[in-house]
Amino acid sequence: MPPNLPRPGLIRRIFAARRANAAERRLAAFFTAAPAGLAILDRELRYVQLNETLAAMNGFSVADHLGRRMRDVVPALAPVVEPVLQRILATGEPALNIEVSGETPARPGVVRHWVASYCPLPGPAGEPEGIGAIVVEDTARRRAEQARRRSGAEFRAIVEQASYGVYRSTLDGRFVRVNPALVRMLGYESEAAVLALDLARDVYVDPGERDRLIALHRAARRIQGVEVQWKRKDRRPILVRLSGQPLRDDSGAVTGFAMIAEDVTEQRTLERALQQAQKMEAVGRLTSGIAHDFNNVLTVILTHARLLGHQLPPDRADLRKDLDDLHSAAEHGAQLVQKLLGFSRSRRLELQPLDFCERVREIVALLRRVLPASIEVRCDAEDDAGIVEADPAALEQILLNLATNARDAMPQGGTLHVDVRAAELAEEDRPLHAWVRPGRYVCIAVSDTGVGMDAATLARVFEPFFTTKPAGVGTGLGMAMVYGLVKQHRGFVHLYSEVGQGTTVKVYLPRAEGAAAGASDRCADAPLQGGTERILVIEDDPALRAAAARLMTKVGYRVLTAADGAEGLHLFRSRASEVDLVVTDVVMPRLGGLELYEALRRERPHVRVLFTSGYPPQQFRDRVGRGAAVGFVTKPWTAGELLRQMRALLDGAGAGGRRAEAPPASVSPARGRG
Repeated sequence: MPPNLPRPGLIRRIFAARRANAAERRLAAFFTAAPAGLAILDRELRYVQLNETLAAMNGFSVADHLGRRMRDVVPALAPVVEPVLQRILATGEPALNIEVSGETPARPGVVRHWVASYCPLPGPAGEPEGIGAIVVEDTARRRAEQARRRSGAEFRAIVEQASYGVYRSTLDGRFVRVNPALVRMLGYESEAAVLALDLARDVYVDPGERDRLIALHRAARRIQGVEVQWKRKDRRPILVRLSGQPLRDDSGAVTGFAMIAEDVTEQRTLERALQQAQKMEAVGRLTSGIAHDFNNVLTVILTHARLLGHQLPPDRADLRKDLDDLHSAAEHGAQLVQKLLGFSRSRRLELQPLDFCERVREIVALLRRVLPASIEVRCDAEDDAGIVEADPAALEQILLNLATNARDAMPQGGTLHVDVRAAELAEEDRPLHAWVRPGRYVCIAVSDTGVGMDAATLARVFEPFFTTKPAGVGTGLGMAMVYGLVKQHRGFVHLYSEVGQGTTVKVYLPRAEGAAAGASDRCADAPLQGGTERILVIEDDPALRAAAARLMTKVGYRVLTAADGAEGLHLFRSRASEVDLVVTDVVMPRLGGLELYEALRRERPHVRVLFTSGYPPQQFRDRVGRGAAVGFVTKPWTAGELLRQMRALLDGAGAGGRRAEAPPASVSPARGRG
């Protein structure tokens, strides 16, 4: 080997040193530039080495850290971190992913979050001579997580407190999540009871409707404003508007639905009432215009007829006869115009204070003379019903038109019953009589035992020229005039009728301001009478059944409902010991109210029963007797009428049965009329 060349061992050491220096430089570069905080602490927990990242986290320079203990640099973190580090020095076990929170001099007053891992650095003897630290700032993620949790909690609170029903369901029809509003909407006691339901069988009125909706909206991204028929626990149907979206798995297949459910039953009732009112207003305006123009034409005809009459020679009897017929026809047309003006409310009324009962008795006496002998006329009137501001001629016209319609509905004879009572209309009456104004009224109910009307006829009964009579019989203006004249008195007309069961028309006229106060006046502002008793409501009309149940529940009663007499009897037999009062319709499918009453008495002789019917009570008293355990309220009833009759029966002496519980403090315990 040439003497000027280095020895091989020296060359290897040189290259090894160079590699070591390069590795140290790389390690030093990584240590300095690492995005995580890196540090080495000795056994006294003094900083031996650290990078700029950790120094910036703490708010000091690297030089300010070196040789100083952790508690002197970041005193707020020392109570949390130092026990962990002491345990590492004692055990030699690392501590990984420790969550640390606190303030640092870098950002005083701001709580920050870190994730730190600590490991022992062994010395020559194997024992830890120091600790290596890796610290990563976690403030942004932790704040985002907290915000997400707050958002989730706020969203859950919104759902829980929402007035609309919110739910998630599976494709096969099971509820997964429901909010309290949906539980209340369906009439159940708890969320668990609703979660146990089958949507198609227990919630939809028509079980097949859900399958049809799923087939229709399976491919949709959103379901918006779909109206369906649901039923509550008590089987009362409700109209529900659904909005939401299908839930899908990773393959896009529908697995369920997230929906919002809104009960729009009452809203639709109000909309129909508004549409009817708007229709009648439009027809009234049209009728008024036609009537005024027609009146002008008839005036011209009558004027010229009179002029011609004066000019005819005495010997032209044939022409005079023709002219008299022309004059009579024109006068008949003028009478029709007055009826049209009455409907359109264009005829001026002469209002004056009237003792309503006295005036009605006078008109009823007239009706007894003009109606056929085959029709019995009965009249019941409260002497203190009140004073109204009314036009005497218009009031007579209203009653004569109602009596004429009742006569035509009873061609073989029957009973016409006129009943006058003080009445109060409240907000609770709106579900039944949508556009009433709450206040004090005098109510006159005219009932007949005639052929009755179906729903289609009832919908058009106030339209001018609408009639069910044969061609050439009547003008079709009788009920239209009643409607217009009552409206001019700022009153309301409500009808109840069933085919083959007769008709009841109730006219409400406002009581005159400043009239002498009677019993009804003194308690008109009293709260609706209620209680805590158990009531069984049996009514085949779903809307009427729903309104009665809602009203009774609102004033504290516990309510069971049935859709007909047979169902009501079965329910009574299963829970007879709980039922304090039965409120039942008279005319129902399967088992009528009177037959039901007889069956109930066999089950419990002293059962309390309140009948509701379009017929007046006199039609049934002979059959059910006059005991204190039986009462009547005439359809269409108001909230006050129904609740007063209920309370009178529940509190009546000698009624038998279970003793009524005391009414809650929030309702009035008053007796009698209120």
